Amino acid sequence: MSKTSDRVIFFYDISRLTIAAHEHEIELLPHCFFRLQTQQDILYEEGKSKVKHSKHQDWLAMDFVIIRDGKAIWTIDADYEWLGKTWEKMGHTWGGNWSFRDGCHFEI
Repeated sequence: MSKTSDRVIFFYDISRLTIAAHEHEIELLPHCFFRLQTQQDILYEEGKSKVKHSKHQDWLAMDFVIIRDGKAIWTIDADYEWLGKTWEKMGHTWGGNWSFRDGCHFEI
């Protein structure tokens, strides 16, 4: 499968995830989609990323932050767990299950 085909599937499934979140009364705000190599290098050097090449650079990852009562929720809680399980049921990877837990990260 080509990167273009992967991107089409990714956007379709991200749409399904955001609709499911809305129906589950979880308010999502996209935080990061595309990232340049220079940005990835900085995150890697600062220890904020464990990889030198991120799926964000390929348009195959999205970070969301949950908004609750007008405030951004960055820590993994029951809503992030629900989103992660929903995303994984679609056959994708949720960063909240990594050893370097990244609950906001959803990738194909």
